[in-house]
Amino acid sequence: MYRLVLCLLASSSVAQADPPEPTPDPPPTTEPTPTPPPPDPEVSPRQVEQAVSGDTSASVDGAPKPGDESGRTDRIDTGDGTGRQIGRGLLWVVRLPYEIVMLPVRGTIYLGEKYQAVRTLTDVFTTSDRKIEVYPMALIATGFGLNVGVRGVAKDLLDHDERLLVYAGFGGEYLWTAAAGVDSGRLLPGPVNVTLTGELASRERERFFGYGNSDKREESGMLVDPLGDQTGVASRYRIKVARVAARVRVRLPVQVEISATAAIAEKRYAADSPSTSDPDLDEVYDAAMLPGFLEGTQFLYHELEIARDTRGRADRWDAPGMRGTGSLVLAYAGRQHALDDGLNFYRYGVDLQQYVRLASGPRALQLRLWAEGVSGARGAVPFTELPRLGGEYVLRGYNLDRFRDRLAAVVQAQYTWAAATWLAPAIFVDAGRVFSGYDDLSLEDPRVGYGGMLEFMNRRGLVVRAQLGSSIDRGVFAFVSLHPAYDARTRAERY
Repeated sequence: MYRLVLCLLASSSVAQADPPEPTPDPPPTTEPTPTPPPPDPEVSPRQVEQAVSGDTSASVDGAPKPGDESGRTDRIDTGDGTGRQIGRGLLWVVRLPYEIVMLPVRGTIYLGEKYQAVRTLTDVFTTSDRKIEVYPMALIATGFGLNVGVRGVAKDLLDHDERLLVYAGFGGEYLWTAAAGVDSGRLLPGPVNVTLTGELASRERERFFGYGNSDKREESGMLVDPLGDQTGVASRYRIKVARVAARVRVRLPVQVEISATAAIAEKRYAADSPSTSDPDLDEVYDAAMLPGFLEGTQFLYHELEIARDTRGRADRWDAPGMRGTGSLVLAYAGRQHALDDGLNFYRYGVDLQQYVRLASGPRALQLRLWAEGVSGARGAVPFTELPRLGGEYVLRGYNLDRFRDRLAAVVQAQYTWAAATWLAPAIFVDAGRVFSGYDDLSLEDPRVGYGGMLEFMNRRGLVVRAQLGSSIDRGVFAFVSLHPAYDARTRAERY
């Protein structure tokens, strides 16, 4: 028993003692495998060719860059020889006038693109909200001189696109002129718009060349019958106009618009014009033979017009005032009722236009047919109420009102392109003539005018138009308009 206790105590002390330390692993008997060195870089065929040919950076210095190789093995002439320099010098004789003429155009383009000159200048005359505008207007026309004025516009004051316009000016064709107008905008329900206008004007330098399609002639010293065909002598007269007009427009679907116009007007004439460039009318023509000249004329005019107008920008990036696509189909008929002893007669006409977009930019071709007629006899209709050709809009390249008679027709072709977002040059050719009646209709002896123009635009439309024209009958005629408008006047406002 005593031995058993001693054995248990001995085994317990051995269990409580620290464990023996582990025996370390023996060192490896073999060395680690060394990493092999990287392979030599591959040599391209081009490097081998250079090594064989001996080309170095110094030997290829001055060689053409990739893409500039000509493929020629002979020496390339990089300079101008004597013959070439002489040829260029001779071409400068032709080029210099062109450069001088184009210098203002290029300068204008530079100012417009770099400093936004047109936009900055026009913004001076408007309020920040664009609701009130007061800006100058001017017109320079060959044969009349300079007309200046100021125009004020208050628009959208009631948030219905309504407009109030006032204008006053003097000089040039006018001794003075004043006009005012109201446009209802969207104040009226539905697609109905009403415009009221009033005008007082004293035009001191009006031109009269007689009737018909006759050539321009010099004064003979004897009074000419203005109703005859052998007229064409330039003369001047005065006219005072008082006019009030109302116009109701109804916009229908598919861009069709019907307009009804009513106007009352009074005109008084006199032969003593202050112009010194042409003789007075009664020194050249028998004024007593001119219908309405001695007594004046008072009349009531009412007209119905229907039009479909799809003209506009071909692309949203085009200038706001530049038309590049679409067409206009317009027809009208009106009756002039004399309030004195004058003749009652009808007026009718068409205006057909088509814009053909030739390329982006835009580049557009405008084709136009304009025609107008009256029903009364040549010797009964007041002479200022006859259809007329010449001036800034129809039969360009001729004097304003150069031709007049019972019937008139003109065809036009105009090519316009965008030189900048705000500048559109154009070239045009017009052909047409007047006729004494339908039995006189003929394609013989047309009058042809031609020329070019520049139109300056801002983001709201046309700002300046400069036009220079001539004709097969010679003469040069210029029109420069500040803040012009397309010829959208009704017959009641135009005659």
